[in-house]
Amino acid sequence: MPRSSSTSTVLPASRDVPALGALSARDRARRTGVPMLPLIGAPVLPMPGHVRDAVLRAMDKPDPRDSRGLPELRSAIAAELGPDIDPERRLLVTHGAQHGLSLVLRTVLEPGDEVIVPTPTYFFDGAIRESGAVPAYVPSREDWTFDLDGMAAAVTPRSRAILLCNPVNPTGYLPNAATIAAVVGLAARHGLLVISDDSWRHFAFDRNEHHPIEGLAEVWPHLITVTSLSKYYALATWRIGYVLAPPEIVDAMERRLQWEAVCCGAVAQYAATAALTGPREWLDRERSTYQRKRDLVCDGIAASGLPAPVRPGGGAFLLADCGRLGDTPEDIDRALLRNGVTAIRGADLHAPDTHVRLTFGAAEPVLEKLISAVKHALLET
Repeated sequence: MPRSSSTSTVLPASRDVPALGALSARDRARRTGVPMLPLIGAPVLPMPGHVRDAVLRAMDKPDPRDSRGLPELRSAIAAELGPDIDPERRLLVTHGAQHGLSLVLRTVLEPGDEVIVPTPTYFFDGAIRESGAVPAYVPSREDWTFDLDGMAAAVTPRSRAILLCNPVNPTGYLPNAATIAAVVGLAARHGLLVISDDSWRHFAFDRNEHHPIEGLAEVWPHLITVTSLSKYYALATWRIGYVLAPPEIVDAMERRLQWEAVCCGAVAQYAATAALTGPREWLDRERSTYQRKRDLVCDGIAASGLPAPVRPGGGAFLLADCGRLGDTPEDIDRALLRNGVTAIRGADLHAPDTHVRLTFGAAEPVLEKLISAVKHALLET
């Protein structure tokens, strides 16, 4: 049957993907007309001289069009990850972690596969469904730690992968070594992939350490790590990340990337290379403030009259129980927006409806205004 000549096009239901939760929150905020506090997660820093110089030099270079990523960037990433990482066979540079995750899922999953995802969780739903697979969500415990028994019970004959955040966006949960080992062990027993978004791995608090799944590759090699360089390296505006995976998966992802984008922009990759290989003082100074900012916001929320949030072990986010601000998620959202606070609704994160995600990466004076805004919202109820 010929297609309709109508000027309007009806998309198949399978292509009707909801808006990303963070962007829909931004759009709701814009519609209010209320000035919003500049709440951020990743650091926004002036680029230092060595990065600026690398960018200026890159602007005069020919485009290498390397679909796997600049060799010097992949070498710098491998040097950061450890001596056993082969930059030629195991790394693929991507347009940020979101793009990397999309490539991974569309490469390793087939229609009807199931992906086990502990919740609350980042915005994985759309990427999983775009691959043709379906998420199998497993609620975490009240303290946001993974429910390992629940994850084991979620395994079915159609299970293909376990998908994690480490540390978890939005809760800030930082799994310890035993938990990561248990997840990888579960995957090994059932022949599953483990995919981990480690974008916030440099942000661990209270002298705790980040434990990557890659550390267990000798136990179970079917591990994939997706990472953004926007966080610790303050490269959010450059949209650069990478995927660490077994060679055959990297090969397949590279072919897919060639068809959809050819390669990532070279100038951004030169900027990232300079950030990884140059001095780190400008980055470490900012990262060192995040635990203090976490405490400021957690203590302020508790003092405001809302329940004290679970204190994050890493990252730049927390889940706050704002049920006292309204009877529905929409009421809570409106109460915060009236006071200039943009937050992600719990439903967008497979979290309780009473909760919202707040970020604490902004400057401390902004975070103090955030606490004041929450207090004012409570007084209005």
